[in-house]
Amino acid sequence: MPHHRSLTRHKFVKSVDHSLLERYFKDKHPKAELLPHIIMDVKEVEDFFEDPRNAEASALVEQDFRMINDISEGGKSTLVWIYQKNKIPWDKRMSLQSLAMRLFLDYRHHFDYCYAWFCYRHASGSMSHHKVAGDFKPTKRNLATFLSEIKEWFANLAKGREVIITPYDEKASTVILIKHGSYVRTLPYWKDNEVHYLSFRPANEDILFYDKKKNVLAIKARLPKERDQYLASFARCIIGDESILTSADRDKIYSLEPVQNGTFNWNGNEKVREVVLTKACLKIPGATEATIIISSEDVLKTLREDLPSLSLKSGELVSACFRFTLNIDNANPCVSFLIKPPSVSDLSQKKYQEVINEFLEEQGVKLA
Repeated sequence: MPHHRSLTRHKFVKSVDHSLLERYFKDKHPKAELLPHIIMDVKEVEDFFEDPRNAEASALVEQDFRMINDISEGGKSTLVWIYQKNKIPWDKRMSLQSLAMRLFLDYRHHFDYCYAWFCYRHASGSMSHHKVAGDFKPTKRNLATFLSEIKEWFANLAKGREVIITPYDEKASTVILIKHGSYVRTLPYWKDNEVHYLSFRPANEDILFYDKKKNVLAIKARLPKERDQYLASFARCIIGDESILTSADRDKIYSLEPVQNGTFNWNGNEKVREVVLTKACLKIPGATEATIIISSEDVLKTLREDLPSLSLKSGELVSACFRFTLNIDNANPCVSFLIKPPSVSDLSQKKYQEVINEFLEEQGVKLA
């Protein structure tokens, strides 16, 4: 699931052009107990949500508002790019919330594409990365086969057959947004001074991102077994080559050997001003297989000055967190990220990832 932006209805409603808000309610919820005048104040919108007759509609409105708010707050550059790329006329005086609402109402396919990118960039947690070279064919037939296989797999887990797969294909990459169910939950609630029960199936969102230039598939899934299924189905249905799954170097995307053996350049280059290790997880050899986690503003300094009996060579460096300070756009932005070899990192969701990846490739940390 992505990190959703905080939604304050009061702020959101004030930010959206009232004519667009009126269209939203009339077009999307014509049968609800609508507000008498949508060109109104924020209080009347709150009254709509609080009216018990609108309980079902309110949940849908809340969901739509959250998606629209997400891409206006977290996908600004993508939102403007979508307008420019598709030559959609837009008024630069409009708020980002209004631009997102208009895209939602009039250009839903482009809105969904924008939201898929938001989900990819703001997915909570790290993504696994896998070398998946071959004849990449995201055709309608192949995607339908992929969908059928994923539906069957989730159904066999008692998570329902409700699966929506939405692909967005670009020249250099393809994003696939997967919405699927989870186990049914039952919650008790009060109604007319009695306890009633509501059963529902929560929806989850997973992301697949395929880099066509490097033939690398990035996967964000809630569980390792779901990730493995996506990878297997992707290889079978879209690449058409299951031998990829048994390739010895399939998951060899990252290595921390240069960090451990002392060849890593902490001084950076013309684009990278400074690199600092902020967290290190060391697996210590021995009968108990102990793990030591060192976290500080500067782990190397901590080891040198406070823990001289330890070093990065004291065990296997299982994972590491870095803070890069860059020389970009006449500023010095900082980017923090995790690398956990052989295939896991959250760098693909960070800004300036291209600059950092280039440096990591030079240092032998990024292998593909």
